[in-house]
Amino acid sequence: MKKQTGNNRKVIASVQHALDILNLYNGSRAELGNNEIAKMLDMDPGTAAGLVYTLKLNNYLDQNPDNRKYRLGLKLAERAAVLLDQIDLRKIATPFLEELRQWSGESINLAIRDHNEVVYIERLFGHHSLGIRSELGKRARLHSTALGKAILANMNPEETQTILNGYEFIPVTPKTITNLKDFLEELERVRKTGYAIDEEENELGGRCLAAPVFNNDGIPVAAVSISVPVQRLPREKIIEYGTRIKEAALDISRNLGYIQSKWKEV
Repeated sequence: MKKQTGNNRKVIASVQHALDILNLYNGSRAELGNNEIAKMLDMDPGTAAGLVYTLKLNNYLDQNPDNRKYRLGLKLAERAAVLLDQIDLRKIATPFLEELRQWSGESINLAIRDHNEVVYIERLFGHHSLGIRSELGKRARLHSTALGKAILANMNPEETQTILNGYEFIPVTPKTITNLKDFLEELERVRKTGYAIDEEENELGGRCLAAPVFNNDGIPVAAVSISVPVQRLPREKIIEYGTRIKEAALDISRNLGYIQSKWKEV
């Protein structure tokens, strides 16, 4: 897993190695010891220990006193919060997301696209104890989420095709769309209705509806979604929920300077 910096003389090796250590952690790898880190990065154990100590000293890593292994520190959450607060989109969207939550009582999400994934940059939990919850900063595949579908369907067709060329339709659940032909048909349906649906494709038991958020150039820069357990959102209510999610997304878009309407009545 050693990071290759090539001949780029501007890359400072020690900084790159520290970033490599932080990037080792993920949802299934929460804690690591010095020797594990050194082995995974093909790094001298003494060098790894020094970098880990420096990261710990600055609260980017924290040590579990029971097993002496290291986990991500709260400083990262602090830095992430600063970044998210600087995103105008999130600030503009918040009141409309809150209004949508008050209307539905369900969990509301705001996400942006990052290559082949969506990244959740805001989420408001619903009022129910049982609900679909997406963590802030969580990533998910474009093809398995209503958020991803809503963004892709409203992008420039050539750009959408570029993204889908070679795209891996990994089955996240047994209900995930796993081939290009069916997915293109799904995107066409999204264009016609103005909102996307995830029918337990990203999480079993969850139904999600999403609509795109446009900037002043008419480019879909994000998407808003409602996440609901299927038993609380029967099919006969989908149009009602789809209409409300479109309205919320359009309100956010207008506040971003969007003028030319791309919306169609259901």
